[in-house]
Amino acid sequence: PLSSRSPELQGHQMPRVDKKRRRCHVMPPLQPRCGWRGRWPRAASTAWPAWCLTAALAPGGRRVAAQVVPTGGVNAGSEGEPWDSPGMPRQAFPTQAWPGHQSGMQALPPLVIGGVEFSREDDIENMEKLSELFGRVFYTSILAPGDASVEAAWQGLSSDIWSLAEHAMQVPALALSVAMCLYNYFWWEGPHSLEPRMESGWTAAQLMHVALGHAGCRDPQLPAMEWYIRQCHLRWRYLLMLAGEVGRHLAVQRRDVAAAARVLVQLRGFFGELRQLPNSGLLHGVVPHEVNFNADYYPAAVSRQGPVWKSPLQDLPVAGFLEANFATIRGELDAILASKGAFRSLDEQTRNAETQFGPRGDDWLTAYMFRKGEAIPSVCARAPRTCELLQSRPEVAGCKAGGSGAGFLRMRPGGRLKPHFGNAPRLSVHLGLIVPDGEIRMNVGYETVRWEEGKVVVFDDTFIHQVVHNGVEPRYVMNLWMCHPCDPEDGKGPGERVPAYCDGPPGMMHQLGLQPLPPRQQQSA
Repeated sequence: PLSSRSPELQGHQMPRVDKKRRRCHVMPPLQPRCGWRGRWPRAASTAWPAWCLTAALAPGGRRVAAQVVPTGGVNAGSEGEPWDSPGMPRQAFPTQAWPGHQSGMQALPPLVIGGVEFSREDDIENMEKLSELFGRVFYTSILAPGDASVEAAWQGLSSDIWSLAEHAMQVPALALSVAMCLYNYFWWEGPHSLEPRMESGWTAAQLMHVALGHAGCRDPQLPAMEWYIRQCHLRWRYLLMLAGEVGRHLAVQRRDVAAAARVLVQLRGFFGELRQLPNSGLLHGVVPHEVNFNADYYPAAVSRQGPVWKSPLQDLPVAGFLEANFATIRGELDAILASKGAFRSLDEQTRNAETQFGPRGDDWLTAYMFRKGEAIPSVCARAPRTCELLQSRPEVAGCKAGGSGAGFLRMRPGGRLKPHFGNAPRLSVHLGLIVPDGEIRMNVGYETVRWEEGKVVVFDDTFIHQVVHNGVEPRYVMNLWMCHPCDPEDGKGPGERVPAYCDGPPGMMHQLGLQPLPPRQQQSA
């Protein structure tokens, strides 16, 4: 059981592979065949599970990674992005051997999962492949409330991910991909559960630490360019997010001080190690939740403003503009809500496919009016005056960056958005439209936000952030994902200059001449 390897979580229910439903037989040369006595989701092209994992012994009893030979694959499509943070520079890893790789070692057999061959070195390529495999089942089954096959599909996926987690501990090239699948698809206890699954978060953190070592990201001699190409900045930040959120939940929600202390002690060790690395990207090095992605571009502004901006009306012209037009924007939202089913219809027309962002598919609904500076006619037809107002703002209509946009956001009562990072470089602006009574809050980095009707909140969503709605009525805000005000070109009006709070040394992305690739999916709260 996992608890034997993770004393930090002893006492909590740990997942086990359902051995009664699965049987694997190792066939020479290390080719397992898999049988399945149970129901696999209809998304699969066969009655067998997508893969079967088993440990194998080489001659002499030496443990090696078993080859995984599928009996069939899953073939429904998925467009999910493995990282829900910014699209980053992507290129093949350098041709030199990975840390720990011995050029003279005995060649291992191909590693095949779900009909797809995986690399024993390039773990970013593996992450993309495994996320696609899991996403196919997730999008066709788990996001289908009321479907009788959901529970069976969940059980099958759960068995597979925990088998893979066991395997990835022995095959470091799989550690990153399995860690991100645990985070993306298994953060919650089950379909539509509001309780985070602590085992998923902590196992993902352990695997992320393995992935850091595999990529050489713990090496203080690693050049800055390699640090970003190997996505070390993403790996370290996800590690701190995963370990930090598990520790916080154990302490604050479950009140399990002993378990929380064991996790947080390890978090302190991770953070201390990152602080010693020259490319850490930390501005202050005080708390793990200070990690963010905008600091890679505009560190001076991030250092001065923090996660939640203290003087938005003074520092951001669009903030006062939104508050001045609250009545118009709220009136058009009210008109949409007066038409039964209209908001959900707009969500279906404009929302991107996402990973397990909230525990239920309708925890978070959206009605986007703009994306990357372009108006969306179907929504603007419902809110023409609001779209006209937004069209007049260069922060919206003049912002072409990936991940930018504007629209109404709805959070349902009892809803949750899991901890995540937004796309960089950008800034988020919320105008409270309908804010009911109750505990409705957002944690951003090391700060907490609560909305007020008619008031603007400006926050840096590239910090770790999550939302909790324990009220009794839906919450609605107008959201702007705008180009960062320190960007000298994108999102600027004629003759507009960057504000004084941007003055300072450039971020590492600019120093190295790197630019983010447009993300295939944009996600935020």
